[in-house]
Amino acid sequence: MGYITIKVKTTYLELKNNLVTQYTFPFEVDVLPWQPKDTQEYLKVYKAVGDAWGWTGSTLLDEETLSRRIHSPSRIFYLLKVSDEVAGFIEFVLDDKKEVEILYFGLTPNFIGKKLGLPFLSTTIDKVIQLYDIKKVWLHTCEYDHPSAIKNYKKVGFEVIKEELVEEPYDEDYLEEFKKKYHG
Repeated sequence: MGYITIKVKTTYLELKNNLVTQYTFPFEVDVLPWQPKDTQEYLKVYKAVGDAWGWTGSTLLDEETLSRRIHSPSRIFYLLKVSDEVAGFIEFVLDDKKEVEILYFGLTPNFIGKKLGLPFLSTTIDKVIQLYDIKKVWLHTCEYDHPSAIKNYKKVGFEVIKEELVEEPYDEDYLEEFKKKYHG
């Protein structure tokens, strides 16, 4: 497994007027605030969700840096659980201007396609806006995310504000698999 840095089309989105279109879960789930007890617990969930999409942002950090990040008061985490099984997670980064970035969001592979993503996203955004009096919610995604990511973000109320090429580290094997799976 070798990492390379490549230029990736990155799309930035912002929630329009902090108005979240709400979606209802199709069956009983738990949406729980979460504070990872350590980097191992965090990385277990992070990898369960992100490995399928080539996430490297947290896996390439040294343990001390990652520990500081996950224990920072600016980090807000929620887990989605179905029958005590982690089905997804979301990580917000709050700044001092009452703006929040959705740094990571996703479902574990077993729960993709079960109509959980939109309700999990809309529920947690609404909670964070209310709890922290948020003025702006934004995120970025890239061409190696789930093919429906941007469409789904728009359904919740986001609009594209910018696109650019950004250099990102990716596992070479992941890139090959992604291209085969989604680009023939």
